Formats: sequence, structure tokens, C-alpha cells
Amino acid sequence: DRPSRKYEDGSVAREYDAWTQDGILEYYWGEHIHLGYYTKEEMEAGYKKKDFIEAKYDFVDEMMKLGGIGADMGDSEAKVLDVGCGVGGTSRYLAKSLGPKADVTGITLSPNQVKRATELAEEQGVPNAKFTVMNALEMDFPDNTFDVVWACESGEHMPDKEAYINE
Repeated sequence: DRPSRKYEDGSVAREYDAWTQDGILEYYWGEHIHLGYYTKEEMEAGYKKKDFIEAKYDFVDEMMKLGGIGADMGDSEAKVLDVGCGVGGTSRYLAKSLGPKADVTGITLSPNQVKRATELAEEQGVPNAKFTVMNALEMDFPDNTFDVVWACESGEHMPDKEAYINE
């Protein structure tokens, strides 16, 4: 076991605020700040031949399958928490995929990400995706508020991994 890297108070939020304000992550990564999914055949053919943005949507679809999440699986009214939502690409995608009765809440430390995620939800007509600034280690939600907790590539930013899982 290695100890977690050292974090200054507010350092993660500051970096994501700056990157969001600059538009650099959205420009290069699109609305999903996570990696993509490539089938064995796609990898053998050369992963660079697949559109990176498409691979990100495929990743979310694959994770939904692995998690047994879907409108056709009884989740059309699910309450979903997206921890470390970034600019909300996955939150909006989940909200659209699950349907208008689902309720998706994205949390991030970055006020700029919340602002951009909210703008994109309004532009894309996704009223069932909401965003708020909140620390995943100190959430304000009562226990059992959510049916699904989605946490994709956010755990590595948590200075206390055990507290993150327990929360």
C-alpha cells in the first residue's frame, strides 16, 4: 500500500475550475472526462481508428450493462448520484438513457464544472440532470437517497479512499 498523494486544501477544485474555464478538457476530451471502451476487435484493428468521443459513450453503455442499469431493467425512475461528474456528460447521458422520470444528481468540487454542466443540461434539454458543488467525502445527502451511485475515475482524487468508499 502506498499512501495517497498529498492534496492542498482546494487544489483539486482549483485545477478543475481552471481547466473548465479554459475549456481545455472539454475541447480535447468532450463532455466525458474519462477514458473510452474498445472491443478486442477494435484494439486489434488499432484503437486510434475509433473515434475517441464515441469510445467514451461506449464506455458508459458498457458500464451500465455491467452494473445492470437501464430503463429496460427497471431503472426508469431511478435516483442516480454521479460522484465527480465533471462537466456532467455522463450525468446527462444517464438521465437521457434512463428517461424523464429518472433523477440524476452530479457532484463535483468545482463551481466552474457545475456552471458548465448546468449550461449544457439546459442547452440539451435534460431537466432531470442537476449539478451541485459537494465534497464526496462529506456529502449532505441522507443515507439511501440514491438507487445508483456512479463513480467513474473520481476515486483517484480522493485523499482518503476508505472514507470515500464508506461515504
